[in-house]
Amino acid sequence: MNLDDLLEVWRSQEAVPVHGVNETLLRLALREDEAKLQRRRRRERWVVYGASAAFFAAMAFFLLVMIYPHDHVLTGWDYAIPIVGAAFALLWAGAMYVSYRAQALRERRYGESLRDQLGRRIAQLDFEATRAVRLASVLVVQLPPLVCATAFLLASWRINDKSYSEDGFLLVSLILVCAYSFGTGVWLSRRSAEQDLVPRKRRLEAMLNELDAP
Repeated sequence: MNLDDLLEVWRSQEAVPVHGVNETLLRLALREDEAKLQRRRRRERWVVYGASAAFFAAMAFFLLVMIYPHDHVLTGWDYAIPIVGAAFALLWAGAMYVSYRAQALRERRYGESLRDQLGRRIAQLDFEATRAVRLASVLVVQLPPLVCATAFLLASWRINDKSYSEDGFLLVSLILVCAYSFGTGVWLSRRSAEQDLVPRKRRLEAMLNELDAP
């Protein structure tokens, strides 16, 4: 029985529902839920760090190609593209590290009692939900990969001596695709928070309140 199943059992009780749920099963479910979360976090970190490193290396390569003497006519804006892309690649990885490091320190305040386990899981859900709805967090999570991908395409375009005005349709399409991807990512994150993360957090908070009740 997983954590959601136990919460449903608890919600079905009519009076003092916490003692109607097997405490041992609840502890095991909380630990299993946290283990899944930690595995997902590790995968997310490695994906972001790997992608960030790849984008940074690509931007460094493009900048070196642009600096190396050749017949292409380049402007200051052309050199700025890989620099901006590299900066956002570092921002992407750095923001990921800082946010998860701060959250890990907050979670260490909790012990191994049932109340602490519930409190830690609530803090984890709150962290995930906040990332999905707070504008600053959304920008840090969603914007850097789009900027990196755009910089990669534009820089590769320029080192092949293609002008931005040479294919206006492609440039406009790129901007529209990035805007659509950003909007879709924000909408999906908020929808997940509203329909899944926040309700689960509230159910755990209700259970924690009943545990603390006299």
